[in-house]
Amino acid sequence: MILACRLLSIRHVAIGIAFSFVLLFCAANAAAQASRVGATLEGTVRDGSGAVIPGSKVTVRNALTSQPRTVTTDEQGFFRAAQLAVGTYEVRVELAGFAPYQQAGVEARLGQTVHLDIVLAPASASEQVTVRAQPSSLDPSQTSVVSSVDQERIEELPVRSRNYLDFVLLAPGVSSSPTAAGANGSAALTGSGFTFGGLRSRSNNVSIDGLDNNDEYTGSSRTELSPEIVQEFQVVNNGLSAESGGASGGSINVITRSGTNTIHGDAFLFAQDGAFNARDPFETESGKPPFRRFRAGLALGGPIVKDKTFYYAALEQEHNRGQIGSDIDPTAASTINAFLATGAFPRLATREITTSLSPITRAESEAAGKLDHQLTKSTALMLRYVFTNNKEAGDAFNTSGLIDASTRGSSFTSDNALAGSLTTVLGSEAVSDLRFQAATRHAVLRTNEPFGPEIDIAGLVTFGRPYAGTSERRENHYQASYTYSRTRGKHLWKAGGTVNRVRLRADVPDGFGGVYLFGSVMDFLAGNPNQFRQAFGNPSVDFPVTSFGGLMQDHWSLARQLTVDLGVRYDFEHLPAGFNGDTNNVSPRIGLAWSPFPKWVFRAGYGVFFDRYVLANLTRAIEKNGSQAFEQVADGNAAASLFAIAQGGPLIAPGSGIAPSIFRPSPHMATPYSQQVSAGAEYLLAKNLTVRADYLFVRGLKLPRTLNVNLLPPVVLTLANASSFGVQNPTPQQTGREVFSPGRLDTRFDDVYQLQDSAESTYNGASLTLTRRMNEELEFSASYTLSKTFDDASDFDEQPQISFNVRAENAVSRQHQQQRFVFNALWDLPIGEEEDKGEGPPGSKSWLTQTFSHIEVAPILTIESGRPVDPLTGLDSNQSHAFPLSARPLGLGRNSLNTPALATMDCRVLKYFPFGGVKRLDVVAEFFNLFNSANVSQINPVYGSGLSPIPGFRQSIAGTGARQIQFSLDFEF
Repeated sequence: MILACRLLSIRHVAIGIAFSFVLLFCAANAAAQASRVGATLEGTVRDGSGAVIPGSKVTVRNALTSQPRTVTTDEQGFFRAAQLAVGTYEVRVELAGFAPYQQAGVEARLGQTVHLDIVLAPASASEQVTVRAQPSSLDPSQTSVVSSVDQERIEELPVRSRNYLDFVLLAPGVSSSPTAAGANGSAALTGSGFTFGGLRSRSNNVSIDGLDNNDEYTGSSRTELSPEIVQEFQVVNNGLSAESGGASGGSINVITRSGTNTIHGDAFLFAQDGAFNARDPFETESGKPPFRRFRAGLALGGPIVKDKTFYYAALEQEHNRGQIGSDIDPTAASTINAFLATGAFPRLATREITTSLSPITRAESEAAGKLDHQLTKSTALMLRYVFTNNKEAGDAFNTSGLIDASTRGSSFTSDNALAGSLTTVLGSEAVSDLRFQAATRHAVLRTNEPFGPEIDIAGLVTFGRPYAGTSERRENHYQASYTYSRTRGKHLWKAGGTVNRVRLRADVPDGFGGVYLFGSVMDFLAGNPNQFRQAFGNPSVDFPVTSFGGLMQDHWSLARQLTVDLGVRYDFEHLPAGFNGDTNNVSPRIGLAWSPFPKWVFRAGYGVFFDRYVLANLTRAIEKNGSQAFEQVADGNAAASLFAIAQGGPLIAPGSGIAPSIFRPSPHMATPYSQQVSAGAEYLLAKNLTVRADYLFVRGLKLPRTLNVNLLPPVVLTLANASSFGVQNPTPQQTGREVFSPGRLDTRFDDVYQLQDSAESTYNGASLTLTRRMNEELEFSASYTLSKTFDDASDFDEQPQISFNVRAENAVSRQHQQQRFVFNALWDLPIGEEEDKGEGPPGSKSWLTQTFSHIEVAPILTIESGRPVDPLTGLDSNQSHAFPLSARPLGLGRNSLNTPALATMDCRVLKYFPFGGVKRLDVVAEFFNLFNSANVSQINPVYGSGLSPIPGFRQSIAGTGARQIQFSLDFEF
């Protein structure tokens, strides 16, 4: 398989060119696939004998807005209405000589193609034929591996953070991002929170209404939305359509809610108090810290002009205040605090390690408004404005175990986004779609301790201002995209392009406060650091990045049983000066969906997916290029001398006699990409119940990593040669291992950290999913995934232990999670239904029925394997100057430790009180980690510098959270 994918890698440009010619020949007979922003409704019209009926008038009308779409069946009796707004439709078919046909309640879901087989009766036999049956749960034309989360699940399932994207983890084949490492040189940057196909969480794409919603600096999502304005979203594990671009991993396509001809809204209040929560078993305090949370909101939608202009708006605001405990060893903290109280190291800013409770607060506001207006019968305009403001103080980042409160930090983020679309229906066959947005993000990070340095005592505690965490940046986003879709016969073709310009202005003083690494408490008390590093210069950057994308796509329904997707996409990202512009980014895509029997669908596909560059990675090379800024690194006796001169603080000016360390890009750096191969089968067990099995192979290539390219080849350290390597007192973890000498290839510099594209990853995963569509007040989904992920670098800042042998780093990835099972359900208890339907006598409800009627239960059960953890000595034992540290204990390989398995049950219980019509009051209790499982998320990876590990090695130091209970009231009208 790997060999085959490498051959495909060599030939994918040629395949892409071939696909381009195929598409050009098909263009006259083609049309578009169901898009990221809508649904497709298609079908065939026949008479009672089975003969196709051309020329039939098919009207598809949105049941809530009365917006119609009219198409005509072709010579094969086939019709297709593409790019429909997600919702429920009425379908009416008319032709002289036949009785009108009408089918109501047809649900069109995001990215789905709904197929109808319509039979017209003679006019003499009936005045009208009315059908109310729902189409099959199977989508026989869908070639990609996708999962949908509908509005009801977004509203009813338990979610602790009110972040609808948490529901992405309900999809099979998706895992949460591994817990961030400590402050030890790691950037305080969160990714999207999800990993697809074993790829990095920075390699996904989140779109809202067809427009990108990514924080390009970190690779996370950008503007947050109230769940009240989210209509639905689709999780695309393997997007074989050429529309999927700008990410080598998965895509999350979100569409927002629109107003209808009926005024509808709700008002809600969430409340949480720490008195109802359980105690965190990983904190050293005996009691529970205080905590209070309130979140209130309002949503409202309706018509401005009936059948023509609609609005929808949502606003919610949260305030919480509380305290968090510490997981630092009280004995070690007491020893350090007593020593600092004597006045030792007077320029060390942090004078006390916190072992008691420390305060945290959060204030968040989310506001969004959407306007839909039918300009003409065929042209619709959409405008949407979103504002978010999030202030999180005390615990926003560096929240991993063994991190003191001084090293943690606060974040202040505000987003403004104006987006719109102009969609024109061009007769029965074509749709023109123009989309645009202008958005800005202002993000500020501040560490609790504003002054340096960072003090890191291996495996015990990190305190002071961390290496990363103080920064300020502004991203300005401007995007325009255009897509032209055309349907003719059994082909649906699509052509389009997008331009996305991002300008970054940032001040990122990573390392400017200085860092001292100590091997033990005794080394700290003696003022004997193993290593010192500090940055000097100008930390500001200002540069634009512009990405371009073009696509051609053919969605070809060869027959009712067979669908083929053929596509090609081209992506190019224009980078700042000094970075190589990779122009070979042609992505061929092919997908097959075969339904040989009504209850079976088989799928297979292959695609190449190019990623985008994480701007945080580029920033390091632009900022610390040796002329604008640089770092200095000192080891052993030199580090101890600087610590003594600085009296425990950072240096005021660069140290004399220390060559600068710089970052620079590889001259041949190429765009990272993945090759994905998928195969699967889906079977209709019952009318509303399907089972699906999928296999996915993902090969990540040209992935970013960092490498020190200025080192001389390492030599095994012995007591005889230790002094020549600058190691006066070698530790047991240094003797007998490969160690780098102080010599350098380019003597002008100490370290040259090169941004490379030499990392790779491999994922093999199989998943089994059982899904029941909502019927008789029950809906559920259960999925099990078994997978394996290998790589040789799991993020852009990860460095190898030995830079001359990067392939030796190949091991299970930080993204690896061998097994994952997730179950979720919505269930209305069947109590009191007869009385609600008027089937029981008046006043027949017993007190038991009145108490337990109108109750809805929504559980989420997650059981998953632990995650790999990289064992470290906690020092730069091989003198590679890698930071974050990469030196592992002798005899232990990369990511050879594991956290324990996790099991979490969240549950939402709702009782509603009807007030007539759609009016109702919901009284809700939500339980997170209901059974209070002590789920370990982090273990201490530091072995220490001796032959035997330090006492805390492999011990659990942090968890996913103790049980929490939240209450809410929601009045819907």
